[in-house]
Amino acid sequence: MTVTLIAVAVVAGLATFLSPCVLPVIPVVAAASSTGGRRRPVGIAVGLCAAFVVFTLTASRLLSALGLPQDFLRNLAIAMLAVVGLMLLVPPLGELAGRLFQPLARAAGARAGSGDGFWSGVALGSALALIWTPCAGPILAAITVVSAEHRVSLELVLITIAYALGATAPLFLLALAGNRAAARMAGLRRSGPLLRQAAGVVLVAAAWLFTTDLPTNLAASVPSYVNSLQHVERSASVHHDLQDLTVTGSASASAVAAGNSPDTLRNYGKAPSFAGISAWINTPGGRPLSLQSLHGKVVLVDFWTYSCVNCIRTLPHLKAWYARYHRAGLVIVGVHTPEFPFEHVVSNVRRAVGEHGIRYPVAVDDDYDTWNAWGNEYWPADYLIDRNGDVRDAHFGEGAYNQTETAIRTLLSEPASAPRANVRHPMAVSRLVATPETYLGSSRGVAYTQTIHHGSWFTYTPPQVVGQNAVELGGRWQVLGERIVAGPGATLAFRYTAPRIYLVAAPGHGPAALRVSVDGRRPHPLRIPDDDLYQLADLPTPGPHLLHLTVPRGISLYSFTFG
Repeated sequence: MTVTLIAVAVVAGLATFLSPCVLPVIPVVAAASSTGGRRRPVGIAVGLCAAFVVFTLTASRLLSALGLPQDFLRNLAIAMLAVVGLMLLVPPLGELAGRLFQPLARAAGARAGSGDGFWSGVALGSALALIWTPCAGPILAAITVVSAEHRVSLELVLITIAYALGATAPLFLLALAGNRAAARMAGLRRSGPLLRQAAGVVLVAAAWLFTTDLPTNLAASVPSYVNSLQHVERSASVHHDLQDLTVTGSASASAVAAGNSPDTLRNYGKAPSFAGISAWINTPGGRPLSLQSLHGKVVLVDFWTYSCVNCIRTLPHLKAWYARYHRAGLVIVGVHTPEFPFEHVVSNVRRAVGEHGIRYPVAVDDDYDTWNAWGNEYWPADYLIDRNGDVRDAHFGEGAYNQTETAIRTLLSEPASAPRANVRHPMAVSRLVATPETYLGSSRGVAYTQTIHHGSWFTYTPPQVVGQNAVELGGRWQVLGERIVAGPGATLAFRYTAPRIYLVAAPGHGPAALRVSVDGRRPHPLRIPDDDLYQLADLPTPGPHLLHLTVPRGISLYSFTFG
């Protein structure tokens, strides 16, 4: 088992380097290696690798034992980058530091050519290890969880070293190339001081950026492109070995079974409870939730952490589902289980929840009690629980959003054994539906036959004939990524085949209602008071039917679904 996991850990580390998560540290590595001696790249690689191993396995426990905040080391590393950058930018500061602290002066490159730069590189590499938040696949997740539970073994140390070597080797090559390029440029007249100043600017700017969530959000805006490498981590044999390493005897058999099975919406048994939660966010008065209190609701439990790029990419979908289906009985509970020490700080989690606009409840699972109760292994991971409290589905990582939304809608249509919340719009899916879920925003809108003008207001002329499963706009509309916004004279025509049709919509600025007509019948008004799912028609036959909407100015339309 150990040999297999060590080999896969090297590949996982390489995949981490190739992922978007590495983008924020590349300019820092390049800048740090452009000053100092020829051995600085070696020092950076050694410091990065060694510090990553040591701090990943021991930092949280060490900080707790010393009574220091969990983000202390990260803040110290950011301060170090800023100081080094300032000394490169302002030579007198470097000279003063050189007189007082010779090693620090070498780290700043204030005395070009003094020493080979190895130890200064070790210091900078160690700082980078504390700042960098790599994308967590199953291997890194297992390392983080087991070390957080103080179950460090020789096997875990070897796997961590292998992972760090895989992630560090490409960074070493980058640092080596940067150092050699800088050495050639420094030989040119007057290039040396300019190089040091440019490196100082990069380090100071990086120090400031790492005090914000901007690096993570920028990385999250880049689509993942390493799925083929990460599939190695998710193979059946590796999954089995990781379970032996991480899953405790108290893990829920139902949750573990749902995660291991490709079947959809089987009943895997009772969902485990929320355990050991240190704080609740977005609940009245911060009061805790329990699955017992949510009986009769459909519950989506989302394991996430706020510096995880993959998690951040899933948040727009989670927020959209909450807006669409909350009134129909869906509850989302985000379980924030930290990956890195600074994510243990509850104030950091609260800030991230606010910045991302998360309105559903978030449970802070600092001690991994809920993570272990579920036998979870991934960030992000989503588990669906039906109205009776049984686990029915699980999905790990990004993607499969349509399948998850379909599962949510199916579970919302199922009755509970106990009195259930009133579902305003029953959503049982008919076998007669022949029109797929239809999105209206430009990012996923494929039902238009007209030329769509993304982002700008445009006056559309509707065609005389509306094709099957086609959406046609009339009047003035603004087409955005996820929605369309009505302007003056806005109309919409849609020919679909299904007994029931639903619309996800959001209100405008006034009390006006949109007007709904199907198959030429007299229009009836429909108020849109909230961001929600609304039933437009429930007919005895599947059609095809022709829908006409007259939409007041300011109302947003997201998608059509069917039942």
